[in-house]
Amino acid sequence: WELASISPITDQNGKITHFVAIKEDITERKLMEKNLVEAKQGAEKSDKLKSEFLAQMSHEIRTPLNTLLSYSQLIEEEVENYISKDLRVGFHILKSSGQRIMRTINLILNMSEIQTGTYEYNPKTFDVYNDILKKLHSEFFFSAQKKNLELNLLKETEETILTTDEYSFSQIFNNLIDNAIKYTDKGKVEIKVYKSADKNLCIDVKDTGVGIAAEFQHNLFKPFSQEEQGYTRKYDGNGLGLALVKKYCDLNNAEIIVSSTKGKGSTFTVICKNENK
Repeated sequence: WELASISPITDQNGKITHFVAIKEDITERKLMEKNLVEAKQGAEKSDKLKSEFLAQMSHEIRTPLNTLLSYSQLIEEEVENYISKDLRVGFHILKSSGQRIMRTINLILNMSEIQTGTYEYNPKTFDVYNDILKKLHSEFFFSAQKKNLELNLLKETEETILTTDEYSFSQIFNNLIDNAIKYTDKGKVEIKVYKSADKNLCIDVKDTGVGIAAEFQHNLFKPFSQEEQGYTRKYDGNGLGLALVKKYCDLNNAEIIVSSTKGKGSTFTVICKNENK
């Protein structure tokens, strides 16, 4: 391969007498371009395979698991007047274990989408208070009630409109509220939406739970990190929830900060850096 530029040389009468050719060997450049094209095509194919794999895994795992949970609940409802107390406990264990597996699968698949770059960011305008926080408050109300906890939702600003990815933004608070209830044995969990001094929309998830040791807080958003490790730990979980929360905050141009005291509780604050303040 060569790159050639050929120009005519003329005499005083305008007659062409010679040609001047400047030539450059570009074989290596052409090979490099070919390799780049092939690498790009390979990357696109790899991304497509990752997307298809995640979609297939999601379907193949979630669908039968949902079927198992649905039918076990149906069986429980059909036989609830004829079974012993031990069997009732067994059905409860079956349900909670299935839900735990489903949470773990969702976290792994969601984290995989973020890390492989296959998550489809879809910004839209919505009301974070009405469209997300009120719905989550209703969903988690009975979970809190079962533990004799208060679950309060406070609104201190009327400016609660955001333009960002609704699903991932919702998952931030789904995980934070779930954690707050899980790690709180008495007292309350409080969700508060307000405006900061510099007009950013802020949302607190505050609990009166076990709190987080100061020396562990720098590891809080790392995947698979948990303050208590091993099979003897008191609380279940895989250490992916807060790591995913941080990824989703980064995705939505939001900042998350934590304030916690061991034995007294924690406050997670999400600061929404919306351009339209």
